[in-house]
Amino acid sequence: MVGNRERNSKFAAVLSQLRKERGSSQKKAAADLGISQALLSHYEKGIRECGLDFIIKCSDYYGVTTDYLLGVSESRYGIDEDYLYKITTEENEGSSISSVSQGMKILLETAVASSEGTDVIRYLHDYYMLCLYRGALTLAKSGKLPSEMFSLDYTIGHELASAAISLLDARFVFIEDKSRTGADFINKSELHTIIREAEQYLMENLISE
Repeated sequence: MVGNRERNSKFAAVLSQLRKERGSSQKKAAADLGISQALLSHYEKGIRECGLDFIIKCSDYYGVTTDYLLGVSESRYGIDEDYLYKITTEENEGSSISSVSQGMKILLETAVASSEGTDVIRYLHDYYMLCLYRGALTLAKSGKLPSEMFSLDYTIGHELASAAISLLDARFVFIEDKSRTGADFINKSELHTIIREAEQYLMENLISE
């Protein structure tokens, strides 16, 4: 019984957190999930336990795994961070997938630490999503991913994603006007690595001598 209570308490906390991150009221979220506001309130307070069907529905609605909802895993999207950390790209000196994942983590932590709301966090999420989408389109065009994954034409999808990224940059240009000192993180090496590699790539591929 104690284990069940603990799991229900974790689920209640995560459920409430995800709704607030989304910026939705209980009334809106309850309507989207097909239950009453009172019942959702009980779920978020841990007063009542929900069924498996509702957990799966919440997983789809908030875009996270059921394990994250239940507090079993800290990974929202089922990504094994330990696995990513161990993977390295031997062809490129000092380059690794782990540095990319850790660099993204630092950016997200910076956003959380410096933002009073969810706008900056949402900006980063949408930006990463669109960049990954563009990369996936390129792989699909080269035959590395099945075309069935995409409903939009490759060229149209790529152009729309690029336009959306430009709009995001324009909408959040105020970020550039704030202090450039940044948060005082103990370990910035991964982020420094990403910045150094990105600038080197730009210099070698886009800037002619």
